[in-house]
Amino acid sequence: MSASSDDIIRHIIRDIVSRSIGVLKSRRTEVQSEEDVNVPETLAAFMVRAVVLDPRNGFRIEGELGRDEVERLIKICVDRITAMNSPVMETVKMQVYFDTNFPAQGDFLHKEKSSRVSACAPLLREITEVKTKAIAIYEALYRKIVSYLLLRSHVGNPTDMRVIRETTAALESVFPQSELSTFISLSRQEKEAQLNGLSQLATGIRLFNKQLRKGGEGVDDLPELCRRELQDLSERLRVLTTNTEELIQTYTAIADYSEKAPRPELGDLALARLKSSLVFRRQFLIYLDALQEQTNRSAETLSTLKERFEETVRDLKTTCRAKTAVPVDQVYPQFIMLANLWTNYMDELFLLAFRKGILNNIEEHSKAFAMDIPPITLALSQPFKQDIEPEILPEQKVIANAADLMTAVAVTGQKGVEVVHPGNTTQYYRLPVEYGGFCPYTLYKRDGLVLPGDKNLGLVRWRDKLYAFATLDSAKEFAKAPDRYTEAVITLAKHSPSFVQLLHLYTYFPTVEALENAKSFTRQRLLGKVPLVSEVGTQVDTHVVDRHLDKNYEWNEWELRRKAIMLVNLRTKQTHSVQTNSSHFRREAETQHYEPRAKETQTRRTQPTQTPIKKAFLSNLRHTPASNNFHVVDLTIDVDGKPAPYGGGGFGTKMDLESAAKAGAGRVVRPTVVERGV
Repeated sequence: MSASSDDIIRHIIRDIVSRSIGVLKSRRTEVQSEEDVNVPETLAAFMVRAVVLDPRNGFRIEGELGRDEVERLIKICVDRITAMNSPVMETVKMQVYFDTNFPAQGDFLHKEKSSRVSACAPLLREITEVKTKAIAIYEALYRKIVSYLLLRSHVGNPTDMRVIRETTAALESVFPQSELSTFISLSRQEKEAQLNGLSQLATGIRLFNKQLRKGGEGVDDLPELCRRELQDLSERLRVLTTNTEELIQTYTAIADYSEKAPRPELGDLALARLKSSLVFRRQFLIYLDALQEQTNRSAETLSTLKERFEETVRDLKTTCRAKTAVPVDQVYPQFIMLANLWTNYMDELFLLAFRKGILNNIEEHSKAFAMDIPPITLALSQPFKQDIEPEILPEQKVIANAADLMTAVAVTGQKGVEVVHPGNTTQYYRLPVEYGGFCPYTLYKRDGLVLPGDKNLGLVRWRDKLYAFATLDSAKEFAKAPDRYTEAVITLAKHSPSFVQLLHLYTYFPTVEALENAKSFTRQRLLGKVPLVSEVGTQVDTHVVDRHLDKNYEWNEWELRRKAIMLVNLRTKQTHSVQTNSSHFRREAETQHYEPRAKETQTRRTQPTQTPIKKAFLSNLRHTPASNNFHVVDLTIDVDGKPAPYGGGGFGTKMDLESAAKAGAGRVVRPTVVERGV
């Protein structure tokens, strides 16, 4: 969708909001305030979708809207939003408000907590930015820390002097002023963490003092406040639920009487208004049940908080009894626990007040229109009153009823229609039923009359969806032509937008949450032209034409690379005959061998104890005719490469230099010659 189409849609919605507010302000009385006049953009977007989808208005979804069509669309939407005493519009307004606010309770609680933290941010910044160490600054800093603890905990009035003195005394017991020098030297994150911890400790000490009746100035009794709010909310829900159920029974009885009476007192317009009012009461009852469920959970939570709080107080009393000094590792966690439990009490009190505000708002919508019924009609319709919902029967009775329905469905011959009952499925009463459990046959045949389906008759399954019916005949008629009735329900929702939420038609229409973010959707989706999406899978045969299949074919280049590396690696491996079926599947392992490093040693000098190298030389091998013998010359060479001196010792014995000099003085040393004959 182009940017211009987005701008047109946003312009239409904003124009509808501004014009509607102007009309409502012109009708505003002196009793009403400016805050009462509010038209959310979600409601305007919802009405745009409803008006365009209604075929009676004649808008073309396929093409672009002209200027005249846009003006007509805005006028119709404004007229419907500002309509007075209209059950349909009050239903739509209530649905938009409830769907926008009720699921967002956690978000509102988070915003409320964030607002508390934001309120303390300036003071926290002043405390963490202090760097100077001086006595005067210490006193001012300590007062700021006390103020921060009060603002952070929201326990007591931070301007009450009694509360300030008690908080200061509690802080002195865990964080005396003498430790400010150490506190100032910490980082910003460490300071913030320590301040939050001190806030919990000081709050826990004050709460414990309140339980001992020795303090607790300005501390509200949150458990009692929560109990009162819970009791008040539960009582209001009980009264409204009883009255709503009575109205539903009355409206249904009047509709049955008007259909069967020969001359009903109500005309067609009054009967149509009665059915619209019945839609509102049914939706209102669903919202009351949702609030009642949340209230029951709050009651369980408050009961658990009360038990844990009282148990923690008892443990603290036991620990601190008759002791002048208590180890901090025993009492500090318990003080922090008290502070956390008190915070949970505050959260529950906020949620109870929030739900009470939701109840007040939807109750105002129930008072915005009236249904005038003649007394004679009320009297004559009393015999037609029935229970608001059918009573649950034993499983055997349900299975017997389902057997009759299965027989009737089999007679129709419609393929794909099945009957579900407790005998052929598990968790029968928890199965999700289409249209919120209301009978689709009655919706179509009786022009929008909402009657709950009776699960005691069994459920009809059609195209993986379950449907419940008010009577056995309704189920039989539906089984003959299921598509006709399902399409009729969608058409009914196009004519009356209040059915979209009540019948849970989210797959056919954009939800309220989707409309709230309309700028991120296409124009067709905003106006309700949402295509139905279903999961479809197809399978295509590979090699349809080729008959020769290469089993070793591989298309993945990374797989080919892996195989190539494996083949290259095999070239350097050897195959041994000792491999077995188990061993040759083992993972390849590699080792790396390092050659030993060559090392050399060198002596500093030659020692005299080294052995001389003995050499023998054969002389006169090529003898002359005059002499036919040869000589063996003994050449004994010392390790230093010089001839060994000849001495008076053994043959070839090396002598020291001094002895050799004395022995051979005045003569030449020659090699010893030993003549041997041949």
